[in-house]
Amino acid sequence: MKYFLVLLAASPAIAQTFDPFVAPERGFTSWQPAQNWEHSLLTGNGTMGAMVIGQPHAETVILSHNQLYIPVAEPKTPIDQASRLSEIRKLIIEGKGSEAAKIPVALREKEGFTQARDPFIPAFEVKIEQEPSNITKYQRSVNFSTGEATVAWQDGKGTFSRTVFASRPDSVIIISIKGTTKINASFHLEMVPYQWTQSEFVKRNVAETKIQAEGSWLNYRCRFKNNYKDGLQGYEGLGKLIVFNGKSETQGNKVKITDADEVLLLIKIRPTRNYSTSGTETLKREIDELGKSYENLLSKHIAIHGALFNRSKLSLNASKEARLLHAEELLLLAKQTVSPALIEKVYDAGRYNILSSTGTNPPNLQGLWSGTWSAPWNGDFTHDGNLATAVASLFSGNMPELMEAFFAYHERYLPTYRENANRLYGAGGIRIPAHTSNSGLDTDFGDIWCLTFWNGAAGWTSKFFYDYYLYTGDFKFLKERAYPFMKESAQFFEDFLTKDKNGKLIFNPSYSPENNPSNNPSQATINATMDIMIAKQLFRNCIATAKLLKTDQDKVKLWATILASLPEYEVAKDGSLREWLWAGLEENHAHRHSSQLYALYDGVDPDFKQNPILLTAANRTVDEKMKFRIKEGGGEMAFGLVQLGLVAAHLHEAEKAGQLVNWLSSKYWSTGMGSFHNVGELFNTDISGGLPAVIIEMLAQSEVGKLEVLPALPSAWETGTIEGVGLRGQVVLNKLSWAGKSVELKLYSRIDQNIELKFPHELKSHSGAKLNKIRDECYSVKLLKGKEVKLLVELK
Repeated sequence: MKYFLVLLAASPAIAQTFDPFVAPERGFTSWQPAQNWEHSLLTGNGTMGAMVIGQPHAETVILSHNQLYIPVAEPKTPIDQASRLSEIRKLIIEGKGSEAAKIPVALREKEGFTQARDPFIPAFEVKIEQEPSNITKYQRSVNFSTGEATVAWQDGKGTFSRTVFASRPDSVIIISIKGTTKINASFHLEMVPYQWTQSEFVKRNVAETKIQAEGSWLNYRCRFKNNYKDGLQGYEGLGKLIVFNGKSETQGNKVKITDADEVLLLIKIRPTRNYSTSGTETLKREIDELGKSYENLLSKHIAIHGALFNRSKLSLNASKEARLLHAEELLLLAKQTVSPALIEKVYDAGRYNILSSTGTNPPNLQGLWSGTWSAPWNGDFTHDGNLATAVASLFSGNMPELMEAFFAYHERYLPTYRENANRLYGAGGIRIPAHTSNSGLDTDFGDIWCLTFWNGAAGWTSKFFYDYYLYTGDFKFLKERAYPFMKESAQFFEDFLTKDKNGKLIFNPSYSPENNPSNNPSQATINATMDIMIAKQLFRNCIATAKLLKTDQDKVKLWATILASLPEYEVAKDGSLREWLWAGLEENHAHRHSSQLYALYDGVDPDFKQNPILLTAANRTVDEKMKFRIKEGGGEMAFGLVQLGLVAAHLHEAEKAGQLVNWLSSKYWSTGMGSFHNVGELFNTDISGGLPAVIIEMLAQSEVGKLEVLPALPSAWETGTIEGVGLRGQVVLNKLSWAGKSVELKLYSRIDQNIELKFPHELKSHSGAKLNKIRDECYSVKLLKGKEVKLLVELK
């Protein structure tokens, strides 16, 4: 054994008023440890994450890094689907979609193309053991404003707190232990355990792990078996224990701390593309430079994390007592009645989870956390709804700069997206697969889930590029990044579209995620409504941008011609909106997706605005989908409920939107305030981003130069306030309060402009800013650059 006497400046004495049981003002408390990793407390800095189980005397903290996609298959050229595209199209036209879907599968087998995507894996566990004693008081909590996950307890030896956070500016995970008496503990790192069903996967893909303790350092190294060109070869984790007024002793792979006043553990994780060269010395220097003050490290982190999180806040005027209930109590009570306190809590939790998991990459299916070696769907980035839902509130929730991770991720894979377009369809431009992880290749497809036939992802992604300009006014971004991306997405459709016998453009093959017509078992179809909606939106946005940039006049003419030749939306026999615009294909409402409503996800599509027949049909579709969800008790794939909630809000169906928010708030959250994919299970971050978006759209909907106030306010939300809502047109809604007929607005603009305000009813009176009536319920108000405008109105 080696002994190390720690000679450090004494830590500040723990005051007699030391009370780690105080509930955070923005955050939550919990009265018991996590029953499994999915109920852990969460903290993250957009690159590294930690999941805290919360056991007082035998703690497990699971660490992760958002680049840890373990290589399982060498990237290859996409299958040559283009060589058989004519055959595929002919079969689908003949109604033989199942046969057409087998062709890509046959090509994969012939070309030796591997289906597997690189899966997301956890890094390692930190194990902390402290002296056991009878517990007399316990609480775990997360402070959303600071990013701290804290476990506090009182036992026969004293009162203790163990706090974990992941620092954004310093890219380090910090674990702090404090108490009213001396701290005796041991620390070691471990491989995250795997089940016997996962053992073959681990043996096949992990070459070695090395765990070591030396002095005050804990080291973890993992080498992957599959090493491909420019790919990850493994990763390393290094932790430094800082002990205040105590003794440190190495015992095998453990470091034992005796009689300390305070303990810090600082950990960095570094993926490597050159495993043979250890990064230990570099990591040591980086950690040593951070200093030894928890308070200094935290304050730097709060300056970034806290500033982002605190930009927006929702209050439904829940009682103080309800806000102080533990997460378990709030969720249990919600089985009877969903309280305003729970809706406030999940609004904050959702924004916190997405903020904490967005940085180097956008959030994957699990954000950036995992406690399993077999994450569902490989913990990848899923582009047919999941990722779009996860980032849905970054603009309106007033954190637009986090979208840089989303944009950079897609721009990184542009060469592969171009290859996909060429190899699969012989087309120019770009094609984004339904699933990606460590590459932009199409790897996930089969004869049932025929995902090489889904071509909507690039157009959908383009919408976010364009929206960034609408919200921020960043003209340079529009010109240099958004428009080039949009043009390449449009180019694909230009080359892909064919004509039917009547000269109308058709989408063949087409795919409505992840559904099939009720009278056809195949998901391989023609003219999925979603494809058409995405293409129309894309071409309109391209035309608007080209005109603004005063460029590509020939393209503008071409895009306008294509728009005029696209299929028109149709109403089904049952009065709902048709999901496939092709003769003979019948509706199938009993499905988790609501893809045919895409044109109402982010507002109201121009084709719907002046067409009450289409709006009524869309509303009927919402009704049918809600019937299915009621029968399922909520059902799987919570982001489908987000889609319905957004559509209901944009249709001004306040009570339906309110019911969907109640379902999303009560059925899909862990006791650690992480979100689930299914009712009560399957850790997934989709609705963490999607639920706040639904709530915001119920209270404020924006276009450039327009704001609709309280468009879908449910009767149960009698009073409330929302602060910090981002609006299109470079405007922030600093405050919106309502109580009965009284409404208060505070608006801030980055430019001089007039905007139109639409209220739910005619005004009885108003004060503050001058309003000019335009038409019924609509008024104009002048905003000055950098000035907040206040407005008080009384509705009739």
